[in-house]
Amino acid sequence: MTIVTASTNKTLKWVFAILTVAASLTLSGCMQSNAATQISFDSEGTVTEPMLRSVNAAFRTTILGGNWYYQGAQAVNGTINAYIQIPDKLNMSRSDQEKYLQMSLCPSSSKHAMWQQIKDIPLSVHVYTYNKKHTVYAHCENPMSKA
Repeated sequence: MTIVTASTNKTLKWVFAILTVAASLTLSGCMQSNAATQISFDSEGTVTEPMLRSVNAAFRTTILGGNWYYQGAQAVNGTINAYIQIPDKLNMSRSDQEKYLQMSLCPSSSKHAMWQQIKDIPLSVHVYTYNKKHTVYAHCENPMSKA
């Protein structure tokens, strides 16, 4: 009976190892599928890498020094979100924070090339202290679309 139990335990270990590998391959495939979905969004011509680079360049020249750190732009559901990490929350009402972000951080019309490149794609600037899930944000108006 000891030989049968040892053989059964060995078989169970192999089955478990095979199931573990299969599960990790399946999860990896799901994650790759999700990444492919995110990348395919860009390939449809909505938000492109050159657009994100242009937004990054515009914000990097605006946010220099101090203790505010530009963390980059991301394509999110057909929009561009620019993220800035700040050391402390802004001490003003939500509507005042939005106005402040629009006036002080949204790229101006002097960023002509960036605005022409992103055209009608919505651009938002987000500030946060520790976690990007808890941002205060403002939509930036494209001065090139005002005619």
